[in-house]
Amino acid sequence: MRIQHKWIRVVLTVIFGICAFCSVYPLFWMLLNSFKDTSEIMTGSSFGLPSFWKFENYTDALFNRDILKFFLNSVIVTGATLVLTVVSATMLAYALTRMRWKGAGKLNKVVTLGILLPSQIVIVPIFVMLREMHLVNNPMSLILTISAFNIAMATLMACSFMKGIPMEMEEAAVMDGAGIFTILFKIITPIIKPAVATMCINTFINSWNEFIYALVLINGEKYRTLPIALMNYSSGKYGTDYGGMFAAMVITSILPVLLFVFFSNQVEKTFSAGAILK
Repeated sequence: MRIQHKWIRVVLTVIFGICAFCSVYPLFWMLLNSFKDTSEIMTGSSFGLPSFWKFENYTDALFNRDILKFFLNSVIVTGATLVLTVVSATMLAYALTRMRWKGAGKLNKVVTLGILLPSQIVIVPIFVMLREMHLVNNPMSLILTISAFNIAMATLMACSFMKGIPMEMEEAAVMDGAGIFTILFKIITPIIKPAVATMCINTFINSWNEFIYALVLINGEKYRTLPIALMNYSSGKYGTDYGGMFAAMVITSILPVLLFVFFSNQVEKTFSAGAILK
């Protein structure tokens, strides 16, 4: 019996090791290719070490391609979207789960419907609406649009946690003279930290990687974000600069990787609790 358990453990270790390798190796492959020349990537072995380490790819990305400016634009858009989405979703979830008011059930169905609505099918009316509001080619257009499409999922995440909080906690807080916002942000929000962390990561990924609306709503280079800046590497006069593109992709990936490293434990706690979308 012990031998059987030992073999099962070995097989599972091998399987999980292969899965981990398949997940990590693309990042390592991207890092290697960021030090190669485009000709070497296209004609040589793209999976081997560079024959000549071309550090100029990074200097070109940072100083000639203005990647740092586009990086800052993405940070601003993502940060503002994160705050707007998480705060709005938390307040909406509190109203749907902890308050009794007419229309709460219908609004809950509308929020659920918001998950099923593909963002691409409403791109034309959203563009027309934002153009009439004079928000096209403005970071606020991206912030409002991305937040609108992430609030539904974030609200359901927060609702699933808030439903399990006893009402007696709020009743005791009301007896002590606490108001609605004090109860929400000082009592409820600390309890649902795993849900807030997951909301932040989900919103961050969707905002950081947004391409379609960034391409449609931002016309000039002043407010361009990183996904659109990476596209410019394939529009050169002499073809695509793959080495420079990989260097820019490495720079782009730094913040998401750091976010995963620091917040992965919170996400694991959330899934282990089984609290997402019960």
